[in-house]
Amino acid sequence: MTNYESIEFGVDLVKASQAEYDFLLEVQGLECLRNDAVLQNAIRRYESLWLPLVASKTENINLPECFLPPIDIAWVWHCHMLAPHKYAEYCLSLFGNVLDHSVTKSTDAYESTKSTWRLLYPDEPFEVSSDLIDGNILHIQLHQSKSDSFDLLEAIHRQQDFVYNIHLPHYRDTKFLEAAVTRYKKYLFLKKKNPAEFLVPCYDIDLVWHTHQLHPIDYERVTKSLLGRLLIHDDTDSDRNPGSKLSNAYGRTSNLWKNEYEETFATAGAMYRGDSPKGRLYLLTPSDIEHISGRKSVIVINSISITKVNKNDKKDVKLQILRTNLFQQSTLIQTLSGKMGNMTWNNQNLQFTYGPTDKTIDFKLTARKKLFSGKSQTIGEFQERFGQLIYNHELQNGGVFKSEGNMKLKNISSEAKYMVSGSIGRLFRADTILLLEAAGFEADIDLPSNEDELWGPVPLHKSNAENICHVASHSLRRLDGNVIFTCRIIHSVKMMTSVVQIFFQNKMAAVAHVIGTEQLPMKSQISGNLSLNPSEKERAILIKTGEGDSMILVGKWTGFVRGVPGIKGQPGQPANFKLGIRAERGRSGFFGIPGNPGHLEIKVYRINSKHFQREETISIPQYDVLEFEGLTLDFQRGIITCNEMKIDNILHYVSFSFSIALLHVLCVPRPANWKPGESLKPTLEKRGGRTVERFPDEDITFLMAAGLHCLTPSNHYIHNNVNANLCARCASGGITSSSCGIGIGQKLNAIDTEKDCNDGKEVENAEYGGSCGGCGGCGGGCGGCLSVIKSDDIGGGRGGNYGGGGGRDTSRSATSSYGSSSYGTSNFEIVHSFHTSCGSSCGCSGGGDHSGCGGFCD
Repeated sequence: MTNYESIEFGVDLVKASQAEYDFLLEVQGLECLRNDAVLQNAIRRYESLWLPLVASKTENINLPECFLPPIDIAWVWHCHMLAPHKYAEYCLSLFGNVLDHSVTKSTDAYESTKSTWRLLYPDEPFEVSSDLIDGNILHIQLHQSKSDSFDLLEAIHRQQDFVYNIHLPHYRDTKFLEAAVTRYKKYLFLKKKNPAEFLVPCYDIDLVWHTHQLHPIDYERVTKSLLGRLLIHDDTDSDRNPGSKLSNAYGRTSNLWKNEYEETFATAGAMYRGDSPKGRLYLLTPSDIEHISGRKSVIVINSISITKVNKNDKKDVKLQILRTNLFQQSTLIQTLSGKMGNMTWNNQNLQFTYGPTDKTIDFKLTARKKLFSGKSQTIGEFQERFGQLIYNHELQNGGVFKSEGNMKLKNISSEAKYMVSGSIGRLFRADTILLLEAAGFEADIDLPSNEDELWGPVPLHKSNAENICHVASHSLRRLDGNVIFTCRIIHSVKMMTSVVQIFFQNKMAAVAHVIGTEQLPMKSQISGNLSLNPSEKERAILIKTGEGDSMILVGKWTGFVRGVPGIKGQPGQPANFKLGIRAERGRSGFFGIPGNPGHLEIKVYRINSKHFQREETISIPQYDVLEFEGLTLDFQRGIITCNEMKIDNILHYVSFSFSIALLHVLCVPRPANWKPGESLKPTLEKRGGRTVERFPDEDITFLMAAGLHCLTPSNHYIHNNVNANLCARCASGGITSSSCGIGIGQKLNAIDTEKDCNDGKEVENAEYGGSCGGCGGCGGGCGGCLSVIKSDDIGGGRGGNYGGGGGRDTSRSATSSYGSSSYGTSNFEIVHSFHTSCGSSCGCSGGGDHSGCGGFCD
């Protein structure tokens, strides 16, 4: 066999790999298959019942497709076959031949298998017990494995994290898998040429390799024919740290692959993703959810009294009772009248609903300034916060309250005492309102990457070396003052990662971190929609909870337009042959191009089913509130509102909110010479007659809390500081993902907000914005230019005889002479590797001596 292309399989490995992906996700969705007692019982059923059943039916040549075991047995069988030499030894010793298997099954396989099972084992249930699935482990028979040389339980443990690493939709994509099958052939051929080497596959190859091993007869045929022996699959090494057997072998594999095939071994979307977050993050309990949930109730005030020292004062007073919400908006509940010397109001029965958006009940005591004056003034006030009542679970079914305190009266040295009493009705669940209390960033925190308890389930190169990070810990409080979540933001340019950690009562419950093309494929690799293109400035964040991966957010800055001032045209000079004056060509002007600061656009992918939900695209508004599912997010005020019906998703929504803010920090355009700690606001207030605009992120609480002014691995930082065209760690094909958010062999560009679009020359204080210039006079002129994110043509004006022609899209600039136009070259580059696209700007039309000019802006 002279090349990898001549390797042929007796199995459709693309179709089989898709079936394998489906099976693995089904296994991952059953928590009971991570319980050792359940697995021991499954091993008993597999060894004592299932394999003897299969061995008794070996005369049926279609058996692999026609027989489908229950999921617990199927999982054990799957893991056993991934040690092909041990599986072959086991089968040969007990049954005299290797029992075959197929990943793909016939449509009636399950029912047919169930019927056969019931005939042979009437006292043993076929399906996994519902009690086991629900986690109710009762009495499970003890079993001694028949395999003395192979620990099946340990083999199952080793495969659990493999499932996590391929749980992304491109691993089921036909186009991606076709390339993976080709790479698997190359892997086998490389093994043939280097039989003594321990070759380490990427995960795309590994999925196909696993799938092939699950067809043991064909796997044995192919590998023995190619290598002269059965190729052993060794999954016992899991140490990926530098210097380990696995790490060193990966480096050798990469070099051999490069030398043999003249291409890099690492490929986008196929690298190590880290360990599953299951079991590493705190799972909120139903009790926790009740504690977090918003509450509302009907409050009834029955009695109010204000006691003053001088009880003989007969001055008329009024007591206003107002409800004030978190936006400081007040609503009048009732106004009570009385005398200064006797301020007692009993049996009032003042009813109102008090909920999670209510901040205080304000009591304002007013009196007229003069006896016959209609103007009143506030002479005293106090507040009551009933939040402590509605979040008191001892009052779940209602109760009574009494509150007392002191109130300072204006112009009176002594204080008055007040008392408010009444009742609270039954507590009901309401929306949950969380207020962001942002803290400052500390710039010198050392977080070594090998301290797992500091980072949580974030895949990093493990090292005890110094790793200085920017870190801030923010609080999310309810209006009653209780801190519900603590949110820590970590930025490390050394590790090229940014991380959001969400803590509930000091327990890490969620993590969101940057990912790149080490985990996500490029668009060209797949036919699906979840991909990442760093060369288009896309960045991605993965959100994790104790249940597993939750969401992937892919963000990109879009709509950015650099403003260009207009230029006023000059009219041409007509000829006067009597005086010997020749005509002079005029110069056409053009309208300016209004700038646009752009905005963040995000594609949201849910990770909660076999097939990912279709992407949902959202744009982040400048000041408006963002609504997403059951979340209402007020970026500017720093308020998260979770709908009462979606409270189970509160942890996802909090992570989602901070992840969006983090994507803004990573993607937002910055001036080329910007330094951490500096403002991003424009230094030029106006260009022409138009105000220079910038996205108002410095006025938005969430964006500042995400580290807008900090040193971060942003597009701006990467473009200006990471060497060459790609991230060194990703490009080297490191076996551990660096989570740098760039990718394998990718160039990441950034928008420079202070680079002008005039032939690529820097212009002092050239920023966003711009104004419209006047329409030009007669004659040719260059059209305006419009910055976009792709290469295109440059617009040019077209001149004419005394009257200007309309603007035109062309890659040349106009010169003009008496009724004809010629075009010269005027190509330029705006920002790094992004070229501008210039469309037609102001065109002139007219004719005759001293012609007038009309124009338009595209």
